[in-house]
Amino acid sequence: MPSILLDRLVRAYPKQFFTRLAERQQAIYAQSIAISFKDQSWESPEGNYILPHNRRILFESEFRKAAKDCKLHAFDSAHAGDNCTYVMVKADGLIITEHYVDGPKQFVRPAESRKQNAAVNNWLDEYTDENLLTQPLPKLGRNAIYLNLLHGCTLMTSPEGELVVNSESCFLRIAIPDDESQKYLYNWSIQEVLMAYATAPDSAAAPQAIEDKAQPRTKIKLKAKKHSAGNSE
Repeated sequence: MPSILLDRLVRAYPKQFFTRLAERQQAIYAQSIAISFKDQSWESPEGNYILPHNRRILFESEFRKAAKDCKLHAFDSAHAGDNCTYVMVKADGLIITEHYVDGPKQFVRPAESRKQNAAVNNWLDEYTDENLLTQPLPKLGRNAIYLNLLHGCTLMTSPEGELVVNSESCFLRIAIPDDESQKYLYNWSIQEVLMAYATAPDSAAAPQAIEDKAQPRTKIKLKAKKHSAGNSE
């Protein structure tokens, strides 16, 4: 039986949302490496510095695009220090933000905004026992639930001396931080999340394309009208 919170997640977000991010993950990492190192006037030290920024920008953009394509609410927000922006994707009282971390269990880097968001989850601390959770869970506006989409990989040097992604090291997870921003109450792999859709009968469906049933209009021949000499067009 899946976790009640995991069940809530798959009922709120279409499977396509997570599938797209999982499929695009390695390509985004590879693109960030290419932008940082290839055909640039700077050298490796500068490339190493700019790589995390390019990776964040590309993944945030993909995160937003995936949300919009799945008809989810995506909001751009700024950290408390006004030094960086981030994307929030909301659905049915759940709010997800994405974060690159070095390991699947590593907590995201401390930030005032993240601390505030995680603090909203304080009511969940009382319900780490699934048997105490109520169904349905509180809705957004009163008791929101904040989740982190964690992703990361290990980079290695190819025989040609280029920086590449170690595909076997890539991970993608959905975690719920506690109110003290020090640990995760739940931390599911993307495989667990995708498998949960098979056992959730009311899981969110991806928006379907509307079939274009419009028919071309038949041209109607109109009789030419006689205009009096005084009329002009």
